[in-house]
Formats: sequence, structure tokens, C-alpha cells
Amino acid sequence: MTDLGVPTSQSKAAMGWLAEKAGRLKPNGHILTRSPLSDLLETESMLLGVLGKAACWRTLRILAESDDRLPADHLDTLLERAEQQSATLEELRSAAASRTLSSEDHKLARHP
Repeated sequence: MTDLGVPTSQSKAAMGWLAEKAGRLKPNGHILTRSPLSDLLETESMLLGVLGKAACWRTLRILAESDDRLPADHLDTLLERAEQQSATLEELRSAAASRTLSSEDHKLARHP
């Protein structure tokens, strides 16, 4: 954003921080412990964020071809990092889904 002269909004950053903290206060039946779905929901949320970030880097990379303010090599590095993060998060998400959903299946089988 600095390279393009786009101002950052401290109030928007603060609101995002507050929204993230408020999201942790929602009642989920697990006051003192983590919900069994927490790992799955958190990895899915992070994966969506990284995928969105990668889409942004791809768009900026296209613009870098005609705008000297955008360093193409830096955007390539950011895109590669986002792709690595996506792969790691997908592995973690899949493992969390297997753990969570298989334990939920057992609970449903015992308590129809």
C-alpha cells in the first residue's frame, strides 16, 4: 500500500482487531475448553484468508507489468509464500476435519 501511496486506516485495523477478539466471546458450549470444531473452523478461516491474499498478489502481479511502482519480483515472492501457506493449511485443515468429523460421527452413533 505504501508503494502505491495508499493510506492505511488505523481505525479500520483497530476495528478488525476488535472484531476478531469479539468473535472469540461467542457462546459455543465450551466456556473453559476449546470447542471440538475450533481447529477445523480456524484452519478453514486461515485458508480462506490466504487464498484471498494470493488472489490479490496475482492481480497486483498483472498490474506490475505496466506499473513501475509495483515490484514484480517482490510480488512473485509473496505469491509463492501464499501458495506454500495454502498447501500447509490444507494439510492441517484436512487433518482437523478427519479428527473432528470422525469424533462427531462416534457421538452421533452413541446418542441418536
